[in-house]
Amino acid sequence: MLRVESVSYETGNRLLLKDISFSIKGGEMVAILGANGAGKSTLMKILCREKQPTAGRVLFDGKDLREYSAKEMAAKRATLYQQNSVTMAFTVQEVVMMGRYGHYSSNPAERDLRAMQETMEVCGINYLADRSMLTLSGGEQQRVHLARVLAQLWDNKEALLLLDEPISGMDLQYQHQTLAIAAALASKGFMVISVLHDINLAAQYADRILMLKGGRKWWDGSPMEVLTSQHIYTAFAVHAQVETDPKTLITHVVPEGVLLNAGTFNSNMAINYNNMTLKEKYQAYQQAHPKKRILDIAKDFNISEAQLLMTGLGDQVTLLRPEMDNILKQVENLGHVMALTRNEYCVNERKGTYQNFSQTPHAALFLGEDIDLRLFLSKWKLAFSVSEGDNNSLQFFDESGNAVHKIYLTGQSDKENFIKLVAHFKAEQQAFFEIKPVLKTNRPERRDAEIDIQGFHTAWNTMKDSHEFFGLLHRFGLNRMQALRLAPEGRAMQMSLESFRRTIAHCAVNEVPVMIFTGNEGCIQIHTGSVKNLAPTGSWFNVLDPEFNLHVNEDGVSSLWHVVKPSTDGDVNSLELYNKDGEVILQVFGKRKPGIPELETWREALAGILV
Repeated sequence: MLRVESVSYETGNRLLLKDISFSIKGGEMVAILGANGAGKSTLMKILCREKQPTAGRVLFDGKDLREYSAKEMAAKRATLYQQNSVTMAFTVQEVVMMGRYGHYSSNPAERDLRAMQETMEVCGINYLADRSMLTLSGGEQQRVHLARVLAQLWDNKEALLLLDEPISGMDLQYQHQTLAIAAALASKGFMVISVLHDINLAAQYADRILMLKGGRKWWDGSPMEVLTSQHIYTAFAVHAQVETDPKTLITHVVPEGVLLNAGTFNSNMAINYNNMTLKEKYQAYQQAHPKKRILDIAKDFNISEAQLLMTGLGDQVTLLRPEMDNILKQVENLGHVMALTRNEYCVNERKGTYQNFSQTPHAALFLGEDIDLRLFLSKWKLAFSVSEGDNNSLQFFDESGNAVHKIYLTGQSDKENFIKLVAHFKAEQQAFFEIKPVLKTNRPERRDAEIDIQGFHTAWNTMKDSHEFFGLLHRFGLNRMQALRLAPEGRAMQMSLESFRRTIAHCAVNEVPVMIFTGNEGCIQIHTGSVKNLAPTGSWFNVLDPEFNLHVNEDGVSSLWHVVKPSTDGDVNSLELYNKDGEVILQVFGKRKPGIPELETWREALAGILV
């Protein structure tokens, strides 16, 4: 076993590695990934004793790496570097035989010749045996050095093989061949550590991935665990789609293409780009990225979605008068539609008819069997209709231009009433105007010592209705995360993200009806009913039912809690997903109505995650 214990490396007051710890045992292949300057090569040089750590140590089979003699190390460990210069006209066969120098004194024995022949054959260089190294391409030379390194360890079934960018300069065939060799040796007992730049090759061949950033270990786990969209963006600043093949369980990463306009970095060309209107820039971007959503394009432009949508005014977009309640009263006339509410990490789409509109001092409500909404209209500032071919919608935004709710027509909708609604509420001025984002301020968390924790516990435990929870937060000056952390025993338990998937899967298989709450500052949308067709794709957990779709970006989930609130009908259990800022992404309850106890089947579903 190789064990790296709290290794750091500093040079010239620059800390290149900080407190790196991991271990590898025989039978494992570990890939080290990270951006340029992450510390990959420095770590590899420490493992092959080119550099000594300034703190920590490396143990190989229980012995400090520094205590081995050069001869002892040569028998147990070999290193393939990304650059291996040969300046003399050695033949390929002579270079491969150099890997056996430590195994004989004067003349190679039969086993040395056999090791040379077998390694040359598996590396595909037999036909080059008598060629001079100086006549080979860079990729061919790398394969020769791979054969040399393998020959060095050919007799040792439990060796340590260090590969520093081993596929540098190789063509596609031999990139795979090289890593397949490494994986095959690992499966027979070798310990293989390889620095790689190709994420997909690492996912295909490595058992584990060690991801470095800024000289620190950020993630260590299986390719499926480490290679998420969020992790890849954190490490490389590249957006990517990540999927796992359900048959092979191999993770596949598809980076998003980078679109650059020469006018943004070449001053001789800048005048044309700078003179383009936002609409022209948007249209050019759409042509280059036809599948990209307007929300994602707006993020790339560093503007709000509503601001970008307004470039279509006079064409497919119509600005409506901000008479939100009056518009909503007319929505029922549209018939069967799709209601969409989202936040940064979750999208809730429910088909049906808007029914039973009412207003209270706190919110407007739609209490239909299909579409169930709580609308906080003070946050609704902009309203648009959008017509793109057969795709027609009403879209509502807050003062910063963030979407709070959208209504899409379906094939069963009353399009004539849609046209009448748009004509009636069309704003007099259809001119583009600037939307200035409002900075969001979060109340700083109070120190725990300032909280009346005992009083908070008593208030929680004596709630008569789960809705009283919001009043408790205000009364005791708590944010949600602090409240969950300080909750009475048994009232809030932090769970793994896998618990969410398992619970929803249990409900789908056992037909347990649920209530799924998705919201933002302007709207909460509730799906009540069953979930059936689960379709996880990469970091996205999806429910794709005929009348209900849910999309949860699990990369945005910072914590998951099982929360228990008392009521006059008994305890009410929920699963709640939160982002890094402590904001609710999603809440799941068992289907229930006031005056009716919680479903026992929902409690059984939750009991499964506590085992």
